[in-house]
Amino acid sequence: MNFSIKFLLIFLFAIVKSQNVDSFANIPTELKETEIRIYKDRGITNSGFIFRIYKEDKIWKANLIQWFLPKELSKDEFELIKPKITILKSEKSMEEIFENFEARNIKYLPKEEFFQYKKEKSEVIFDEDEKEFVALKKISGILDGPGYSVKYQSGKQQNEFHYSNPYSYLNKFPEIDELNDFVDILKYIRKEFNIEF
Repeated sequence: MNFSIKFLLIFLFAIVKSQNVDSFANIPTELKETEIRIYKDRGITNSGFIFRIYKEDKIWKANLIQWFLPKELSKDEFELIKPKITILKSEKSMEEIFENFEARNIKYLPKEEFFQYKKEKSEVIFDEDEKEFVALKKISGILDGPGYSVKYQSGKQQNEFHYSNPYSYLNKFPEIDELNDFVDILKYIRKEFNIEF
């Protein structure tokens, strides 16, 4: 069986198995009462990452989970691969770090489609066929770089959004506040936990 067919079968298995990667990461679909999850897309690899910070039974925890797509044993048999969990430590308290995420607007950041218009450039041209001026929109698309999905909950307040290639888009559109806020969150994770994410 060639590589593209195998990849397609694994991809389809992943969709059928679960609508999200929580099952591969061996974590519950529902968030804790106080929790942030940031999912880093897997790209073209067979694994992805989930950053979690949450409070459970009055104890704060943070970890980085690397999950894996199932391993093909035969054409109709797959084996789940146990996720790799790294317990994260910081010099600051986890509660302070959680509050810093909130200070960086994680609970208010919108879905990407709500600011998609900021990535569009309009140009007015004269249409010779119609004999009138028309506005053409040029949409910028960047295919390289990871995407991130976020789930946030604190009490009754919830937020969920996905940003495609935020670093690449921010380089092209440094004026987009939402991208600045989100990239600041990612940089904060790297700084506080000394991890690549």
